[in-house]
Amino acid sequence: MASYEQLPGQLNLSLRGGDRLSTEIDFSPISLTGFTMSATITSLVGGQSVGTFATTLTDAAAGKVNIALTGTQTGDLPHGTYRWDLTGIDAAAVRRSYLTGFLEVTR
Repeated sequence: MASYEQLPGQLNLSLRGGDRLSTEIDFSPISLTGFTMSATITSLVGGQSVGTFATTLTDAAAGKVNIALTGTQTGDLPHGTYRWDLTGIDAAAVRRSYLTGFLEVTR
């Protein structure tokens, strides 16, 4: 029997609080045309949102998106480990999870 799995990829991030983070993620050959992307940071303890990444589709047709946090944003996060998720919503309001992982903030 065949099986099908549509789970988000895993990408763990580590940074020093106060440092800027900016990285381009390449989902090629998946097109992200028509998607609105968002990336959130949540607490592992209470599950509440503690921040959001700036997300920019740098080349939607080629599946490229940039995620970024300013130094102020990372400096405001207490040191520790968080969960982060990158999702996209298409024109029909269908949500898709693309990446998930841990975000470790050190001092």
